[in-house]
Order: sequence, then structure tokens, then C-alpha cells
Amino acid sequence: MRFELCANGYQSIMNGAEGGADCAELCEALEVGGVTPSYGTLSCWGKTFFARTKFPIRVLIRCRPGNYIYNDDEIAVMCEDIKMVKSLGYEGVVIGALNQKGDLDVPAIKKMMAAGEGLKFTFHRAIDACNNPIDAMETLINLGFDKVLTSGCKPTAYEGIDMIREFQTLFGDRINIMAGGGINENNVERIITATGVTNVHASLTSPVAEGVDNTGAIMAYKVSNLERIKKFKDIVSP
Repeated sequence: MRFELCANGYQSIMNGAEGGADCAELCEALEVGGVTPSYGTLSCWGKTFFARTKFPIRVLIRCRPGNYIYNDDEIAVMCEDIKMVKSLGYEGVVIGALNQKGDLDVPAIKKMMAAGEGLKFTFHRAIDACNNPIDAMETLINLGFDKVLTSGCKPTAYEGIDMIREFQTLFGDRINIMAGGGINENNVERIITATGVTNVHASLTSPVAEGVDNTGAIMAYKVSNLERIKKFKDIVSP
């Protein structure tokens, strides 16, 4: 069983490595589903963390929140981000794109993969928003993805158990089906048992700060919690 931590910054990554996660997806702004981390974050981790720990990290490439339909300028931005990630020595990237019809945007995906030639590629939960996820999965395998993050086309992986199980049955011997979306210590065992997946993805965050400032701006933020990570690891890899 491989446990990927969805980490929203340096402290979450540190907690993941210490707590026993097998790897991580690095992003920022989990409250909007995650976006590409800053250059400073990527540069610091790329130059120092790998040398110490060899902890495998893939970087989310998503230039904005919202839908997965990107124009040419947005694709160009994400290709540049991918080149930067590659230059900093990361294992891989997490990408996805759909077209206006709700199908995979294969030309855009190919451009991003070409920008990161030599990296490993995860396809993110855009798979859950596309029109025909079964056909899409075949396409992703043919394109060279080694991992797909999915909640089974539902808001959470627990609700999407049936589809995740179907993905695993149909494609699990050709690509890593990684269940993610609302997974925690209380439901992961049930999800693993019901689907047969060998990859799970969770953020396991807890509040670090709360409240608002005198302008009404929200000051709260969350970090992946070390004790929750340890407990989760004990469950998935006893």
C-alpha cells in the first residue's frame, strides 16, 4: 500500500516525511482544490530536501482554481512551470486538462508532457469531471501516465467506491489507480477493502491558526498533522 500525502507547503511535507508517508503531492491553496506552488517553495525543496531525504515529490501543475478547461496562454504558463519543476529535480508532476466538450484535451496534455519529458506523470481529478472516464483512462495509459488520482467521479472517494473499484478492476494492472478525495483515518480501511486499490491520497490537515483580522480577512490556515499522518500510516500499512 502506497500512501501519498497531499501537502500544502513545507511543514506539511516535513510532517509527511517524518510521519511515514511514502510520497507527496506538493501544492498550495488546498481550500480551492490546490494550485501550483510558488517558485520559492519549489526552489527550496528542490535544492535542499531531496539531498537529505530522497522523499519522492510530485508537483501539482494548476495555474488557477476553477474548471480544467484552459486557453493557450494558460497552457503555456503551465508548460513553463513544468520545465521549472523538471530543472529542480522533482520526480514528477500532477496535471490534467479538459476541452469545452468535457473530454480530455489531448493536445494540451501532450504539450505539458513534452515540457516535462523524462518526468513521471499523475493525472489529477479532472478524470472525475470528464464525460467518459473509462475511455479517458485508456487514453491516459496510452499517453504514458503511471498514476491517476480519482474520487470515482463523486465528490468524495467514499461516495465513489463503486467507480474506483471498476477503475481498479479494468485498469489496475496497467496504471496505478489512486483513491483520493475526503479520505481520512476513519474511512480509508473501508475504501481500500471495497476497491482493491494499492494507492491512497490524503491531506490529513488540522487548523494551525483561526479567526479574522480587523478588516474581516480570514487568517486561518491548515497543515497536514503529524499525529494524523502517523495514525493513517499505521492503518494502511500495519
